[in-house]
Amino acid sequence: MLTQAHDSRMYLEGLIILLSMAVIYVGLDWIGKRFKQKIPIAVLLFAACAGGAIIGGYGFPIRHLVEGEFGYIYINLVILTGMILLQVLKQSGSLDAISWDILVNFRRHPIPLFVLLAAMLYFPGMVTGVGTAAVLSTGVFVALILTTVGVPKIETAAILALLTTFGAAAPPVNLPALIISGGINMPYEGFGMILWVLTIPVGLFSIFFLGYKHFRIVSVDEIQKTIPEPERKNFLMPYVPIIVVAGLFVLIRLFPNWMPDLVTPLIFMIGALVGLFTGKKVNLLKASKEAMRGGLFLVVGLLFVVGTVVQITTLTGVKGLLVIAALTIGSVSSALMYIAMGLSLPLLGGVLTHLGSSAILGVPFTLALLVKNTIVVVAAISLICVLSQLVPPSAVGGYFAQGVVQSEYYAPILRKCVLPAVITILWAILIIVLASYFGAAFVPY
Repeated sequence: MLTQAHDSRMYLEGLIILLSMAVIYVGLDWIGKRFKQKIPIAVLLFAACAGGAIIGGYGFPIRHLVEGEFGYIYINLVILTGMILLQVLKQSGSLDAISWDILVNFRRHPIPLFVLLAAMLYFPGMVTGVGTAAVLSTGVFVALILTTVGVPKIETAAILALLTTFGAAAPPVNLPALIISGGINMPYEGFGMILWVLTIPVGLFSIFFLGYKHFRIVSVDEIQKTIPEPERKNFLMPYVPIIVVAGLFVLIRLFPNWMPDLVTPLIFMIGALVGLFTGKKVNLLKASKEAMRGGLFLVVGLLFVVGTVVQITTLTGVKGLLVIAALTIGSVSSALMYIAMGLSLPLLGGVLTHLGSSAILGVPFTLALLVKNTIVVVAAISLICVLSQLVPPSAVGGYFAQGVVQSEYYAPILRKCVLPAVITILWAILIIVLASYFGAAFVPY
């Protein structure tokens, strides 16, 4: 009886702290809007964590507030150096040249054209883990190509929003999977193949479903009116930085005994340095400053604070409460837990972004499914989490895509995204249900 009373009191305290954190978050957001000031989500989350700790009787736990932020320094370096690489490719003319080559050579062949455009939209998210990086870099060129071949701007924006979102879940850098792995003390390893299995089918479905029926063959003269033919030293030069980066990744994995393990930020910077000599003259310092603009710094700041969220929710018992809630739902009905997962992860992420969603709910749902192949479960949950980049009020991927095509309203774009998003959730849940089979086939250990 005493144990049950103690547990009930502990759960009640956790619930009170969780509700207090929610009230602080919503209250500060309301105050900011009341005075027409946009308070960054990172600041709101940090204040909610500090307030929750104080209300829980832990005072102002400066050690925990700061310690949590240091958990994601490395991945922030990956994001920043990845954006520098993309900015060098953009300013050197490499992206212009690659876009021109794709459109001119495949203007009569929609299937390879759309596959290559999907690869362009995936690449920035793959190397940075941030979908908005793709919208702001390769997304601009892909949008131009899609509209040139007849795809309407609403469908174009939906394609940009969806595929850059899936790119953020593709390997090698998947931030929600990394956050969930850290939250359950599991190394971020062995995710490569299963993430491809999760992300490639939904990406290809989305671009063909939304764009294929609008495709029309265009002449080179029509292309030149929209996209001027880029200047370059020779045909191969624009591709050299990407070849160098991909080659280094491959060599490290194929020959680990003699090839030093160059960390990902260093590989990206090597690619950026190579890019300085393959096209137009680029000032690396100015390119680096340009890479830090826009929403990137907000994402980096948010990622730091997500570490604090994990630390404080663990300290105060909120994380344990959420784990118990997930386990309880799962014990009542597996179907109910999958429904809760499919709805809550993207919707909460619409407020806290996919990083906050993965930290607050992704970890408890994963712990509730530890009887299954954990790598498969984490990978599938991360795919559901990234869909929050389409969901208002944050909808970072969707709003950036809306800006690229200069659409007045986001609602029509969101409607185009609904069916692919639902299919993506169902695909992820199916893989979780069959985790043992997918794990045996696509997880190395």
